[in-house]
Amino acid sequence: MTALAIEPGRQRNAAARRPRPLTPGQLRLSDEPRVAGRRAGLAAHVRATVDAGVRVLLAEQATAGRADSPESVHQMRVAARRMRVALRMGGSGLGARAQRLRDELAWLGSLLGEVRDLDVLWERLGAEATTLAESDLPAFGDVLDALQKQRSTAADELVDALGRPRYRSLLRALADEATHPGEPDLAESATASADELLVRPLRALHKAAANPTSDEDWHGLRIKVKRVRYAAELAGRLAGRKRRAELGELVGRAKTAQEVLGAFQDTVVAEDHLRRLTKSRLSPTGWLVLGRLVERQVARRDALRERLPEVCRPLTN
Repeated sequence: MTALAIEPGRQRNAAARRPRPLTPGQLRLSDEPRVAGRRAGLAAHVRATVDAGVRVLLAEQATAGRADSPESVHQMRVAARRMRVALRMGGSGLGARAQRLRDELAWLGSLLGEVRDLDVLWERLGAEATTLAESDLPAFGDVLDALQKQRSTAADELVDALGRPRYRSLLRALADEATHPGEPDLAESATASADELLVRPLRALHKAAANPTSDEDWHGLRIKVKRVRYAAELAGRLAGRKRRAELGELVGRAKTAQEVLGAFQDTVVAEDHLRRLTKSRLSPTGWLVLGRLVERQVARRDALRERLPEVCRPLTN
């Protein structure tokens, strides 16, 4: 079984309704991505991050939601997250504009996340097929069909949103920020050291890591780890050689923790989507298979929970 091997005719008709996407030229982006040097102010680095992010959105939007191109949604979601983290950096001098962009990127991220979560679940269930009894495979197919309907609905909602004025307005606002020359009168307030960029993300991380117990706590910690990682990556562009190496090590530790926390959260999301299928019409065998799949997510999560304190400890010591 390949990831999301959905028949073209069963994807509803989302692709046919796709509007003609905006292009970098229409948004007046330069031919080459914006680059900020180490001596540039924080605002310049934030805008360089936004420039890179909006180019990813433009490159991937035409295939986002298609069952044969799951990577497009993934890349758009990562780009939106990176931009949000950059735009929340204190000292950039971007003010209310940054908050408005972050709010709209959160809206886009929620649409992308629904499709991405189902893509990840589909890939995971592909491996489950090899561990089921042959007599269970027809019922397993019924479960996949029900899951596919969820994915098709989420993809249709995403494609519809990408054709609406709200998304196009977001692209224009991001492009305007990416090409903004900067405000000379904000030069002093728009500077920050590499360490200053990490103060708030690290403080939030330590607080979240103090005593996580519930699944929601670990998910919150995962978000904080991502923010530290992206903040450290941005800070590395402002730092000297020695400090840049130290920040690179921090990024590495964050990636390691993020992978395990991400796998943990995947089981939470997988169980949630599988439990939603209880509203579907399944055969008696289908209900049994669905129950087994839910049990496997719980067992995998319990095993990962044992590893979480160890992988997160290097980030808080």
